[in-house]
Amino acid sequence: MRRDEKHIDIERIAEGDHGTFRRMFIQYYPKLKSFINRLVKSEEVAEDLSQDIFEYIWVNRKDLSDLKSLEGYLFGIARNKACNYLTHKTVEEDYISSCTAGLAGYMPDEEIQAKELELLIRMTVEQMPEQRRRVFVMSRVENLKNAEIAEKLNIFKKTVENHLNHALNRIREVIALALIFFF
Repeated sequence: MRRDEKHIDIERIAEGDHGTFRRMFIQYYPKLKSFINRLVKSEEVAEDLSQDIFEYIWVNRKDLSDLKSLEGYLFGIARNKACNYLTHKTVEEDYISSCTAGLAGYMPDEEIQAKELELLIRMTVEQMPEQRRRVFVMSRVENLKNAEIAEKLNIFKKTVENHLNHALNRIREVIALALIFFF
């Protein structure tokens, strides 16, 4: 198509000639879609953006009369649409990443309460007399039997049981108070 014919087509589209617009669509749509697809790496997005370009051309057809090159204009719009899409996609991905990174440190209420109770129990155990603390740790942390603890500490098995009873009673008291006042 010669330059004069292209300019006549631009004028016809500017005047609202559907047939000329349809012909231009059939001629340029596959080229624009392919061009955009190479930039955005998505067939679906390339189709959508290509259709948006032709919608834009039709809506703004009156502004076309001053154009020298319809092809240059179309590909310029295509490049800009693809760049805008990629920029928007990058911003969206960054936002999603920042949101999920923020959630990585998030703990549900039950988990927070469990951690707080665990800390409270540890603090309670640390405040126990040394022998009672040692018996409790050997029983509950090291999973030793009462007889083994008695043998290692060179005390009676009944003494181990008494220390454990006192330790567990104190922990129950502290947890009960915590539940009443804090949870």
